Amino acid sequence: MDEMYLYYFTNEESLPFFIQYGSHEGEMNTHRHVDFWELVIVLSGTATHEVDGEEYVVSRGDVFVINSKIGHGYKNANNFKICNIMFRPNIFNSARGYIGTLSGFHALFVIEPFLTESGGFKSRLRLSVEEYDKIKSLIQSMIGEYSAKRAGWQTSIKSLFMIMSVELSRIYSFENIHEKESAIYIAKPIAYIEEHFKEQISLNELANMVNISPRHFTRLFSETYSMTPIKYINLLRLNSACRLLKSTTMNISEISYASGFSDSNYFSRVFRKKFGKTPLEYRRSNADKGNSIGIL
Repeated sequence: MDEMYLYYFTNEESLPFFIQYGSHEGEMNTHRHVDFWELVIVLSGTATHEVDGEEYVVSRGDVFVINSKIGHGYKNANNFKICNIMFRPNIFNSARGYIGTLSGFHALFVIEPFLTESGGFKSRLRLSVEEYDKIKSLIQSMIGEYSAKRAGWQTSIKSLFMIMSVELSRIYSFENIHEKESAIYIAKPIAYIEEHFKEQISLNELANMVNISPRHFTRLFSETYSMTPIKYINLLRLNSACRLLKSTTMNISEISYASGFSDSNYFSRVFRKKFGKTPLEYRRSNADKGNSIGIL
């Protein structure tokens, strides 16, 4: 299997990102993206999408994300044109507190790629005619900015990509998904976690949102995110604490409670275990530095 790296397409260090139109009339050999993910929007035609040895037909309006662990390619193309957007998942870090509250974001950008990696390409987002026109307009704006590279193009590109990601996340529908048969459905409680992590959240509460047992919810969550729901919540709280330690003069107890920890001593223990230093030591050593915890 061929391996592809982002530097094959761009050496732009200020923005590890690439967008292009693609047209496939023949076959595209199976390949894997080593250090980037790819958002694919099918603009016209049809093709057979080969994913880890299995075949699926894709057509105009299909949208899907390929992560760095999935081998894929195309064949039997018929007027097949796509938009490829290549990115590293940490592009979402700065906006995670906002876009992470959208269940469609978790479904499209995290859970579907995981399911494709582990069980085949069985689901994707399909755009209506109106939705397709809106996304195509954003693509044209991004291509224009990327090609012209006028002053500030990096900020413009990243902003347009975030707008597109929000739009796609809003469009994502769960209507035909049965919660007990697909991990996709847990996107809803995950989005709830990201919006309410500073509050007290129980496993029972999260599982009840999708009518499954806490044990089943924990299993689906852990398989997808490689951590338990409780650890995920603590990571979000620690990320919040990091921002407060750098940007405020709040004391440690205040930061602990403001970030969702009910016990400041427990907060300090968890913080030290994660970063190897106390919150005060972190504040002193990172006063002028940025830090975020990547979940993807």
